[in-house]
Amino acid sequence: MKGHGLPALASAWLQNVRRLMVPRPPWRADAEFDYYRVDPAELGAQLARQKAWQRQGHFVGLGVVQALGLLDRTRLAGKRVLEIGAGECMLGQALLVAGASEVWAVDAVPKQLWAAAASQPADGPLHCVIADAMDLPFSDGSFDFVVANLVIHHIRPLSRLLPELVRVLAPGGRLLALEPAPIVGLFVHDQTSDNEAPLWPQTVTQALADVGLLETAHQYLWLRLQTTRFGPLSPSYRVSGARPGQMPAQLGLRRSLRPSALPGLHIDSGCTFAPLVEQQLDEIVACGSREGLLKKAE
Repeated sequence: MKGHGLPALASAWLQNVRRLMVPRPPWRADAEFDYYRVDPAELGAQLARQKAWQRQGHFVGLGVVQALGLLDRTRLAGKRVLEIGAGECMLGQALLVAGASEVWAVDAVPKQLWAAAASQPADGPLHCVIADAMDLPFSDGSFDFVVANLVIHHIRPLSRLLPELVRVLAPGGRLLALEPAPIVGLFVHDQTSDNEAPLWPQTVTQALADVGLLETAHQYLWLRLQTTRFGPLSPSYRVSGARPGQMPAQLGLRRSLRPSALPGLHIDSGCTFAPLVEQQLDEIVACGSREGLLKKAE
């Protein structure tokens, strides 16, 4: 945790109590961009992490795949996966190693996706897209799995987010998400985006059922192992649900994707916060060119 001493600890704890107890406003793009600002040192660290994950065979990301219950090639073979709030694509790349045929990684913020996008072959199975998770550019039934790692509690309201995720999920497909458990989150979180507000697993599970998913469930996790021993005192939990029916996923676009100024990164042409996206892209290009990072990514 950032800061030192009891005052800093108490301040962070009180902030997290407020985030848990006080109703939060809808997701705001400007708050996300304000939190994920461009920093030269961090851009270099992101690129270094991409290379380290590749050298390690994406071992860390495979732990998240296991926590989602997808570390099984028979489940992922030939499947197309959408990851929302993909960040630096640690999970998305590990899903490919675990057997997925194609992963579409979506995030709102270029600073999060740029290094993964720049590190991938142009014709590879990982596709990095800047888009709004509550208004995706994909057609109905495009994906076999929709996954999220520590993301859903950032995006409100659930009444807008979850129907959109179900829309792009093929009948028979599954939605799987890992989330931080609220009680432990009170103690381990420091400064976060203003969009972040922990959710109780029962709240998410009920919301999944309300949008028509079947087999909705939550499972507390401890060190990525299923357990009921610690219950709400566990650091995280997994939620899941299945869309009724059975039909192969058919990828389609209801809006075009345009290339960005950064290699491998595309933008939803209907993105409502495009000015923020373009401003940050310009900052990354300027900083990356000055520091030689764009060449290192090739």
